[in-house]
Amino acid sequence: MSVAYYIVLDNDEPDFETFVNGKAVAHAADEIDQLCDQHGLQRLDSFMGQSMDEFADMLDEDIELPEGEDGEAKWFKPSDGISLIDAIASAIRKQPDSVPSADAVLEDLAEYKEVLQQARDINAKWHLALDI
Repeated sequence: MSVAYYIVLDNDEPDFETFVNGKAVAHAADEIDQLCDQHGLQRLDSFMGQSMDEFADMLDEDIELPEGEDGEAKWFKPSDGISLIDAIASAIRKQPDSVPSADAVLEDLAEYKEVLQQARDINAKWHLALDI
């Protein structure tokens, strides 16, 4: 099974490519979380904003929401994601052995940053989504 984190924009036709590989980041998610915790950074998965309907469709099963949750997609400012990606990439460069396949993870992060910079330029919001 191939898991990936990808970027979704609130603009369906942004006039630029939004594809990011995201597989290396997904495979190193636990180690990236540990690195974020060590450096006092927000975790990358805090930008997960996939709606529960989309998530349920992907899993092909119903999901019961906790009380008070609406299950709607959550959207974030690109600048917040860019700041976190820069900080994570910097931490990985300082400690490349802290994550498996550090070069591939850095490549994924660079792709995320490029998409988010373009999203910022068109005033789009974004979130991460999980592809299984």
